[in-house]
Amino acid sequence: MPWCPICKNEYREGIKLCAECQVELVEQLEDEQSDEAAKLEQIARLQAMLDEENEAPNAEDDSEAYVEEEPAAYRTYRNSAVKAEDNRISAYMLFIVGILGFAGVVLVFTGIIPLFPAAGTTRYFVCGVMGALFILFIVFGVVSMRDSKLLLVQAQSENSLLSEITKWCSDNLSAEQIDSGLFEDEMSEEQKYFKRTDRMKELINDKFMNLDQGLLEHFVDEYYQGLFEGE
Repeated sequence: MPWCPICKNEYREGIKLCAECQVELVEQLEDEQSDEAAKLEQIARLQAMLDEENEAPNAEDDSEAYVEEEPAAYRTYRNSAVKAEDNRISAYMLFIVGILGFAGVVLVFTGIIPLFPAAGTTRYFVCGVMGALFILFIVFGVVSMRDSKLLLVQAQSENSLLSEITKWCSDNLSAEQIDSGLFEDEMSEEQKYFKRTDRMKELINDKFMNLDQGLLEHFVDEYYQGLFEGE
């Protein structure tokens, strides 16, 4: 996926220009560029754009001029099923570390592992602190496992919603319907992409209220590729 070297937003394949910074995208961000330098460069570029707008003549007819709306940057979307799997793996790791660590503390405390030559305050203190720490690992593992189960339920709901949206789009959104009256002037493929996806989001939002915007952007991007593929 291409990235903007200034604001570090990620875009879908095929996009060449950052909608916010108006710079060419790169395939990989440079690690050596500091965040502070990027912010200063972005501020300078935005200030230059504002200066150009202030110097431009105001007599131009707005009805004849095409003003490109700056679209929101493409946001990476992770569905609930992926999140649930990540939580489940984290839970297992926490359980393993917590149980093995606590067992080791018990062995040290009982003297089976002779880490301390004699019983005393040091042994009790160290075993108490480490035992509490490993118990916390186990508790966090329980929480992660619970969250994983909740996310699986949410994933089923998301899949059902996506199926419903897909069916509605296949019945009501064709390429011809989306393009109808949308392009008044000659536009590049990037401009067409943003115009089309904005219309698709608007129509879907009118039908399905209170959609998560990350989910909507992910769906529209995937559906767009199938609808306009090979154009």
